[in-house]
Amino acid sequence: MKKNSYQVIGAMAGSSMDGLDIACIEFYKNETWGFRLIDGNTFPYNEEIKIRLTESPNESKTTQNKLDDDFGIWIAEQINNFKENCDHIDLIAIHGHTVIHKPNEGISWQLGNGEIIAEKCKTLTITDFRSEDIRLGGQGAPLVPFGDFTLFEKYDACINLGGISNISLKASQTAWDICPCNQVLNFFAKKLGCPFDEGGELGRKGAFNQEFYNRLSAYDFFLKSPPKSLPNQYFEQEHLNQIDPYDGLHTYCHFIAKQIASNISQSENLKILITGGGAHNTFLIEQIKSEINNCAITIPDEKIIEFKEAIIFGFLGMKKLRGEPNILSSVTGASKDSSSGVIHLP
Repeated sequence: MKKNSYQVIGAMAGSSMDGLDIACIEFYKNETWGFRLIDGNTFPYNEEIKIRLTESPNESKTTQNKLDDDFGIWIAEQINNFKENCDHIDLIAIHGHTVIHKPNEGISWQLGNGEIIAEKCKTLTITDFRSEDIRLGGQGAPLVPFGDFTLFEKYDACINLGGISNISLKASQTAWDICPCNQVLNFFAKKLGCPFDEGGELGRKGAFNQEFYNRLSAYDFFLKSPPKSLPNQYFEQEHLNQIDPYDGLHTYCHFIAKQIASNISQSENLKILITGGGAHNTFLIEQIKSEINNCAITIPDEKIIEFKEAIIFGFLGMKKLRGEPNILSSVTGASKDSSSGVIHLP
């Protein structure tokens, strides 16, 4: 008989490249699944890991394999430090760092060797949540919507402002990537000597650049219909280097807001939950609220903003352990729903 309560560690290595989010969550089932966030912490990357992850797409397969092992060792160390404060852990579920995502070529690889993590943490570990869906003809992304529709069901839509922004729509049970988000904002902030644009204050100082806005809007991804997903670092750097960083931040916040508005039906007066690091960018949130002013936007408490994706990957891992679907074909375009993930025994 299947259990109705699990204590899980969920971990997310996001495309914003700021570090590894780790959450300890209790999942419990009454009529539907609910959760309690027990603890959460972000473990920043040291400079060596950040450089190696950044350069990984251009490295040889041998070098990538070595990084896969080394990153797995690093992840295991962080989880072992973190879980000293947790009770019994039923499983660990991890979304590693995406080194390549080309679903149309049948490829998606997240770094962080699951066998090493399971061995060093002495706990069943689940990784690689994308490959099974891609094998079934899907995009292998986005993966978070399954958790959105279950754990955050009181909202009509969930928008994540992470390295890449994406949206989940409950009524249609569909979801897709909208546009790069913090990947681009952090790129401009770093040119100004800051790791990110705290509160959006740097972007607020800039001016709108119509030419830059039009150039971004012309990328073919924004003309496609869902299901669709983005790789890391979608925009060419030479395009981003052609604008003053202050103006780049200012204009790109407008661009994100406009793309979000074009991806929802405002006539439905949706209840929208916004999470991810971009939820802290006040200037960006102002632009989004201006573009979708007929919708009720909720910014949750700090812990949910920071650890929602880690929570959901913990949930996906639990569903995989139970042999139940955790990826929806209505989201990814696959031939059928699947129970995705690779189980590594300690």
